[in-house]
Amino acid sequence: MKIEIIKRDNNLLEFNIKGINVTMANALRRAIISKIPMMAIEKVTFYDNSSALNDEVLAHRLGLIPLRTDLKTYNFVEECTCKKKGCAKCTAILTLDISGPGTVHSNELKSTDPKIVPIHGTIPITKLTENQAVKLEAKAQLGTGIEHIKWQGGLASYAAKDDGSIDFFVESFGQLDVKEMVEKSFDVVQKEIDELKSALK
Repeated sequence: MKIEIIKRDNNLLEFNIKGINVTMANALRRAIISKIPMMAIEKVTFYDNSSALNDEVLAHRLGLIPLRTDLKTYNFVEECTCKKKGCAKCTAILTLDISGPGTVHSNELKSTDPKIVPIHGTIPITKLTENQAVKLEAKAQLGTGIEHIKWQGGLASYAAKDDGSIDFFVESFGQLDVKEMVEKSFDVVQKEIDELKSALK
């Protein structure tokens, strides 16, 4: 297998790969899109919400805010030694305590971990009028895009060339560096192959 970087620009990566077929290329594409762990808000506890949005809608909006992801520190909740209780190894806490009037933006979420923060600080969450307020605690946890779109970290496509090589195009939404996403996709596919071999023995 041989990989040649064609172009890299911020969250975009284009590379040519030789030594794999389109079946393997599609497996890598699917891994990038839906199987790489990403951080997203999963649970929200409201202490006050007098905004125009009910709790469920506001929680949904929070879940769709892309968060920077640290795969070296965090585990899946299901695999953590805390037995799904939610500890510092699997859960980051973000809080919001704000009163109106004004528009509430994503940069007003305060995180217990400076590495787990919104990628974009200007995402509007809700609008508050005078005497309205929101106070909440949100738990961010790892998940994958195959479970929910909020855990999708980017887009990927490929094109087969006449010489048998494949051009790959990958875009990261910012949770992870695009290079790390591609490297992780190879790990994911290799793990699935190893699991299949083990199951066939």
